[in-house]
Amino acid sequence: MHLNGKGNENTSKLIELTGKPTVYIADEIHAAGITLLKKHFKVKLVQGLNNNTLLKAITRKKNSNSKSTLIIRSVRKVDKVFMDLLKQTTDVKLICTVSAGFDNIETAYALKCRIDIMNVAGANSTSAAEFTMSLILAAAKNIIKADKMMKKVKYDYSLFKNYELLGKTIGIIGTGRIGSKVAMYAKAFGMRILGNDIKKSLVNKYKFINYVSLNTLLKRSDIVTIHTPLDATTKYLINSQNISLVKNNAVIINCSRGGTIEENALIKSLQKRKISYAGIDVFENEPAFNKKFTNIENVILTPHLAGKTGESKKRMSITAAEKIINYYKKSQHRHKLIN
Repeated sequence: MHLNGKGNENTSKLIELTGKPTVYIADEIHAAGITLLKKHFKVKLVQGLNNNTLLKAITRKKNSNSKSTLIIRSVRKVDKVFMDLLKQTTDVKLICTVSAGFDNIETAYALKCRIDIMNVAGANSTSAAEFTMSLILAAAKNIIKADKMMKKVKYDYSLFKNYELLGKTIGIIGTGRIGSKVAMYAKAFGMRILGNDIKKSLVNKYKFINYVSLNTLLKRSDIVTIHTPLDATTKYLINSQNISLVKNNAVIINCSRGGTIEENALIKSLQKRKISYAGIDVFENEPAFNKKFTNIENVILTPHLAGKTGESKKRMSITAAEKIINYYKKSQHRHKLIN
């Protein structure tokens, strides 16, 4: 079950529980969230540990009334083995991943283990949408290539064929919190906006987006940008079959999750100039990535930077703290995904 919960806005009162629950922070988060958590919980920093060492650090004597929370980030993978040991050796009843999605956690198995799962959706949407537009502009204006040329003490603007965004068609796959912001920014640039989304509520909400099928979007867009979560339905959403539908002079941007694009298919299309340019911020096997990308001139590579700004890190940390506080204040919150 998904709860469309927001962070608790009134956090002035301490939680009235018999003894303070413990919050283990396994991965680095902004200090603002830690400060807020310390007002309500026992907070223990257990950062920089691999999963095996982490489990040893948070093992506690089982108590039917005790419950604790584990805070992680998307870089930490929580699989079935970890979940089994977590259930057997700790009193963790809630895992909060300070990230926009759940794809680093085997959520179905977690719920079977009677562990609730929480994420922090939306807190980094502005940062991610702005970064997406940065990649689009960098591709349209040849900024990276021009910078490299100038640093070789060469000055020749005739080498570049730049273009305006005005009047171009952008195809946005996934029009949730981030994709809808990209659409609004694109509208400000005077772009035509196509969208593709399975959620009827979003299709009904954003009237300025022209919703079409995925294949139609790929055929008609000058720029294709992906903003979906990664799950069974979005794995290789763009693949060796449908990538052939994309215009020869089109740009593909991915700031969602690496697995939404079949990387080898994208690499071949870039090498053959079937696609003119790509901006890739996410990779299927992060932090490792396909080294073939590094030999391709017409691609911009960044290390999962899109949602990571000082503002978003602080906002995500505080939002996570508020949602955890709200979670413990509610009496009915067992065995759910909370986003």
